[in-house]
Amino acid sequence: MLKIKTYLDKSPVSGIGIFAGEDIPQGKIIWEFNPLVDIVYSSEEWNNLTRGISAESLQHVLRYTYKSNGKYYLCVDSAQFMNHRDDQYNIGNNSENDTMFARRNIKRGEELLCNYFEYCDADDYNLSQITPSI
Repeated sequence: MLKIKTYLDKSPVSGIGIFAGEDIPQGKIIWEFNPLVDIVYSSEEWNNLTRGISAESLQHVLRYTYKSNGKYYLCVDSAQFMNHRDDQYNIGNNSENDTMFARRNIKRGEELLCNYFEYCDADDYNLSQITPSI
């Protein structure tokens, strides 16, 4: 669940992105897992879901779901539009308390970017769509 003001806009990184709607100080929690807003699927539930929906819906769900520690997470709010960068990303991940935080001061209007490799399982669908910078 997002903890800050944001808005969606065209991203220079990829498609639609999520942007800071306010200045965000370094260290501020910008997202936290909340089971009332974020859906978690076990492997069995995920397999049932993916077999039971159309190919078009599946592509959407795959795009906005991430796999971590063998479970599948679907953010229902605009956090699903956070794009990946493996360098120069401004949002960090704290897997110990299921939060994301500002890695540096972020100005209003900046795109919020995270590193999918920090929290996604190696076989996550979205990781297969990107190549890390070397």
